[in-house]
Amino acid sequence: MLRVFIAEDEPIVLLGFKKMVAASGHTVVGTAADGTVAVEQVLQLKPDVILMDINLPGMDGISAIEKIHQTLNVPAVVITGFRDETIAKRAGAAGVFGYLQKPVDEYEIRSVLQIAVERHKDYTKVEKERDQAVTRLDERKLVERAKGILMEDFGLSEPEAMRALQKKSKDTNKKLAAIAVEIIKKSELLK
Repeated sequence: MLRVFIAEDEPIVLLGFKKMVAASGHTVVGTAADGTVAVEQVLQLKPDVILMDINLPGMDGISAIEKIHQTLNVPAVVITGFRDETIAKRAGAAGVFGYLQKPVDEYEIRSVLQIAVERHKDYTKVEKERDQAVTRLDERKLVERAKGILMEDFGLSEPEAMRALQKKSKDTNKKLAAIAVEIIKKSELLK
């Protein structure tokens, strides 16, 4: 069961969306008829997914999603009554995970919510893996630089320099990258 926030300025359409979300087995945790209010409410309620009409007073739906994404990583689905390639591109650039054109039915709501949440999970996992890979690469560069310093300053071979780093890491219970940073900083102070 997902916690869904709906932003829609037409009361009858909002009521229909609420019924379709509930019929899909999900819970509506909040609604707004204005983009600015939607941003405030979403940031407070932290729903699992957002259904956002594009044409809202106060702040349009895509701008509201961009504002939300500055603080909260939550999948969003936009809904519009118009076919407009520019809007679709703008929605994609804003990090939207689904796009529906009115009128929508219960099946479309159920499907797009599930797909948006699953794609968001995949995207978040890939982002995390990328960040971890970048961190490992940065740490590896530090270790290589520290090994170079040890080899140059103490005449050690590469395997000896690596063993010295590993020993210091084990003896001090610090990560290898932290030891490398200490060596690099000390070397820079001496130059």
